[in-house]
Amino acid sequence: MSRQGLRETAARRRSAATPQAEPALSGSLVPLLLILVVISSVALVQSSHRARKLFSELQDLRQDALQLEEEWGRLLLEQSTWASPDRVQRLAEDELGMTAPDMRKVIMVRGYGKAG
Repeated sequence: MSRQGLRETAARRRSAATPQAEPALSGSLVPLLLILVVISSVALVQSSHRARKLFSELQDLRQDALQLEEEWGRLLLEQSTWASPDRVQRLAEDELGMTAPDMRKVIMVRGYGKAG
């Protein structure tokens, strides 16, 4: 046999040995995969939207926290102003007519609390 004949015989054997395969995706599998892709896409969009919404809410809450901290600082400053010893003494003298006692009349009591 000639080389040409051997090649043709080998080619026929190969084509006869490999059966014609049907497409891997049959008729009912394609719509099912399409439905699964659509469901997955919708779930992705919903989760992305929820994440953005929660992030926006987080930013709003952080802004509220900053405002509350600023207000807390102002209130602490106001409290220290209202409770300053000079102010209390001035109000006691002016509005209540109180005076500080003469130091010669003050009696220190020992034995109570931390001082004793």
